Amino acid sequence: MVTYANPLDFQKISNIAREEKPTIMVGTPSFFWGYLNKSEPGDFKSLRLMVAGADKCPDALRDGYMKKHGVTLLEGYGATETSPVISVNSQEFNRPGSTGKVIPGIQVRIENLDSGEDCKVREVGKILVKGPSVMRGYYDDPAQTAEVLKDGWYNTGDMGYMDEDGYLWHAGRFKRFTKVGGEMVSLVKVENVMEKYLHHGVSCCVVEVPDDKKGSYIVAAVSAEVNKT
Repeated sequence: MVTYANPLDFQKISNIAREEKPTIMVGTPSFFWGYLNKSEPGDFKSLRLMVAGADKCPDALRDGYMKKHGVTLLEGYGATETSPVISVNSQEFNRPGSTGKVIPGIQVRIENLDSGEDCKVREVGKILVKGPSVMRGYYDDPAQTAEVLKDGWYNTGDMGYMDEDGYLWHAGRFKRFTKVGGEMVSLVKVENVMEKYLHHGVSCCVVEVPDDKKGSYIVAAVSAEVNKT
């Protein structure tokens, strides 16, 4: 196992990967963006598995690793309260854009926001998790525990859906959804679409702004000037 204290030292970590030749690498999408931008072709050629988690993995990031390094960036999903893995893609079962199949021993339920009933296939709802790796509660905080645990089901605070083949799709944090004209809109999905069309190295963040007529509207902030034409 190779460890390095500062995950933000992108170029140094890329150099370490080239020199030490690890076979597995796990990180967040924001870290992987840094490694992609600061690395050279061949730095990650020894990797057998490269897994991104803790946030939605953009299509542009996956494409970047495949084009520059020939490495398939897999996506997983989890939470500290679930110790931490809930689902993950693998080389054998990989559906880009999804967070993979639920790991053995874990149950996932997608709950309708309004009715509280199970969602249909591909219907977006709250992601609830149950299993032996789910925490029993927050230390010395029964009130917060009661907010997220009910009958053994942990409310992740995330939105998502299951497809017909059992892959779990993460649609974003509940707090990163907004209603525009009565329809739920995922700010994460808007960001994902925008990143496909922005120039290389330009990142974006989408936020909601209150609106008297439609409830809210969305605004995108970008890290560099974008040609309006």
